[in-house]
Amino acid sequence: MKKDRFLSQLEELSTKFNDTKGNGVTRFSWSHTAALAQSWLEKEFSRMGISLTADGAGNLHAFYKGKTNLPRVIIGSHLDTVRNGAKYDGTFGLVAALETLRSFREEGFIPNRNIEFIAFAEEEGANFGTTCLGSKLITGIVNPEDLNKIKNSTATAWDMLEDYGLEPKNLAGQQIDPQSVHAYLETHVEQERRLFKNNYKLGVVKAISAMRSYKITYRGESVFAATPLKDRKDPVISFIECHMEIQKAIASGAFPENTRFTVGQISCNPGTPIMVPSECIFTIDIRNLEISNLPAISEAMKTIITKVAEKNGIGVEITPLSRSGGVKMSESIQNAYKNAAKELGFEYFEMNCGTALDAASMGTIVPSGLLLVVNQVDPETGEKYALAEDLYNGALVYEKAVRQLVNE
Repeated sequence: MKKDRFLSQLEELSTKFNDTKGNGVTRFSWSHTAALAQSWLEKEFSRMGISLTADGAGNLHAFYKGKTNLPRVIIGSHLDTVRNGAKYDGTFGLVAALETLRSFREEGFIPNRNIEFIAFAEEEGANFGTTCLGSKLITGIVNPEDLNKIKNSTATAWDMLEDYGLEPKNLAGQQIDPQSVHAYLETHVEQERRLFKNNYKLGVVKAISAMRSYKITYRGESVFAATPLKDRKDPVISFIECHMEIQKAIASGAFPENTRFTVGQISCNPGTPIMVPSECIFTIDIRNLEISNLPAISEAMKTIITKVAEKNGIGVEITPLSRSGGVKMSESIQNAYKNAAKELGFEYFEMNCGTALDAASMGTIVPSGLLLVVNQVDPETGEKYALAEDLYNGALVYEKAVRQLVNE
């Protein structure tokens, strides 16, 4: 693998196709910016004589021919970002996979197994709040017909895909047959701080935490700001109480160990400074390593949410948004990462991952493995950033692990 080319291409894909330059990276799935990034990938694959095609969800696929028709190895990551996202989120794994294939091509290496590259769409869930939607659709976790039920304020997911020029009607025939896949390998920059805190550069993931997300709507009464506090039915007050009650319950040990709870979005209607809102809408993200814990955790949190609404005399609606994770990574792929790291002289940390990446979806139907690379943390600002040397070394370990598995 050529270091300068890898780092140069990583920089280009990570920064060039961005709707918020100077303020993080914003590249939503099925956007004009995503189309430009796809064109970039198409150009890079065409230089290897490989075509890149999109399925009905906008996942991008390329195939590298091996010697046999044994079950193939899939490599890749996601192309999209959240708004104002981290620089190398997703793109590191894509460029590592791209450069792995390019290195194989340049040395004339023909693997025993075929290799499929996938750049997944909508991993972040920025359009509809449903994470890993591209990988969930082709693994069968989400039924293609459900795209008509997944919607934001302007469109359904089905309509957005069609408006982008895709054909979601073809997705049923494009789902992955588990019998045809030997392994899925992904590498990603760590989004937590466990590697940094434990002074490791590489993490071999043993399991990915389970997660559930919901949209909560508290409905009160919109009145003018001059209305006395005792005469209001303010849904924002209920949101504040709800948040505090859940945090107290977690701190008291009422939930299983390592339960995570996050409010990622909040909005009010109408959004007018001189009016008490009639609605307070927010999302909650719930995580725990054991997927078996999620139903009870979710129900307990729903109980708190509902009781707060009843206490304050307002309405409440709880809408499921997304569910994923709670999967163990393949031991054989973990060993491939460990062996590669040892051969290259790098230490690694065995860990669980709290982030629901596409490996979580893929891991439900095929043997999957996830390699994480450390983010440094600025002690003054808390800002996370990855070092070029760490990224390149991670890519080397990834390439060597892929090489092992495609030759099995």
